[in-house]
Amino acid sequence: MKKDLNKERESKVSGSSNTFYNEEVKITGERYTSRDFMEKELSKLWSKVWNIGGWGKELEKQGDFITHHIGRESILMVKDKNNKVRAYHNVCPHRGNRLVHVDSGYVDDFTCTYHGWKFNYSGDLIYAQDQEDFPQGNPCGKVKLSEIPCEEYGGFIWYNMDKNCFPLRGFLGEVTKYIDLYDNEGLKRVYHKVCEVPFNWKALRDNFCESYHLPSTHPQISDYYDDDYKNTDFELYETGHNLMKMKGSFPSLRNPETFEINEKLKADLIYWNLNPEDFDGKAHLVRESLQLQKKKLGKGKGFHHFDNLPNSWLTDAFHFNIFPGTSITYTANVVSLQRTEPHPTDPNKSIYDHWGLALKPNDSDLVASPEDMVPWEEVEKKVVIFGEETLSDVADQDLERASAQQLGFHSSGFNGAYLSGQENRVQQFHNFIDRYIYKR
Repeated sequence: MKKDLNKERESKVSGSSNTFYNEEVKITGERYTSRDFMEKELSKLWSKVWNIGGWGKELEKQGDFITHHIGRESILMVKDKNNKVRAYHNVCPHRGNRLVHVDSGYVDDFTCTYHGWKFNYSGDLIYAQDQEDFPQGNPCGKVKLSEIPCEEYGGFIWYNMDKNCFPLRGFLGEVTKYIDLYDNEGLKRVYHKVCEVPFNWKALRDNFCESYHLPSTHPQISDYYDDDYKNTDFELYETGHNLMKMKGSFPSLRNPETFEINEKLKADLIYWNLNPEDFDGKAHLVRESLQLQKKKLGKGKGFHHFDNLPNSWLTDAFHFNIFPGTSITYTANVVSLQRTEPHPTDPNKSIYDHWGLALKPNDSDLVASPEDMVPWEEVEKKVVIFGEETLSDVADQDLERASAQQLGFHSSGFNGAYLSGQENRVQQFHNFIDRYIYKR
């Protein structure tokens, strides 16, 4: 039965009213190409939201640190002597020298390379050369690094440059009711690639806020996921985040011939001790059967959290867009994080970051990554040049589309987006950007 998308869209928005469509922002090319708009985003948006600074397992012991750059800002995160992770602006308060120039490492203290000032993990200045020569008094005990809010949640390290921000759980809102169910502590980051890409950060965010592009851009996924919007659930939250629940182990109903069992479905059935022959010509019965079997056998394979998950999560993709720049897709035992963040100076570029996280089954040392089966072990970040190395088949397709879009955003023939109902999350995304910038 065909769903009424307008009614459904309204009913799935958290809160008492559909507040996302009262003042719709016109999505023009200027939003992706204007330096003035980029500066507004940096000062009014990115400085006011919670961002993922890194992966929690990067900070295992006291003195371990990581840095994260967003726009022209650099943030330093360190595990202190109380095993608390703290975050600071990565700048020496003496005369503005960048304090740390590497992505990660271990230190006994942070020493500025310019004049040798030293800071402890708590941000206190503990040494300054020629302390007696300061007319205003010894800076030690007075001067500190600029600390900002920092929290650990879901295996990630989060920070917010707004010292008066809401706590992280308040910012995430309803997203936490899902993430709390997952075995986040058991995950390892088995894939991590970063590259500078030739499009504005919002182009890929738009892409992840709609499934309309799936049949034409990612036709290969229809053998395993039902890409028909009429069979997909969308949730839009008052916090600006959103969720898409797409049926997996369920070939697309757009293609009647997919009632036959394909090789991926066959492999899943065999792994979970089901007979593929029982599903000949009945591929659309696989999803529910796998859910029941995973619930029954999951703990024995090492997936204890399966008991916590709703049956649908055992087969489906739960794709969260965390406003403004991060997408996290949770499946039963694999997680993918993709984010785009603003370039320091050019609105026509952004930084693309792709993580693959996985839980280990008891019966294998290999796990799925965005590209292939890989060993279950933490990996270092790999910086790649766009177009010279894959970022996974599906990601490559998305990045190609966003690159072509960026060219089109400069055209005088583009007068603004003309959205379908199933692209309502794109509209929500832009409405929330303007809420931050213009206080709407």
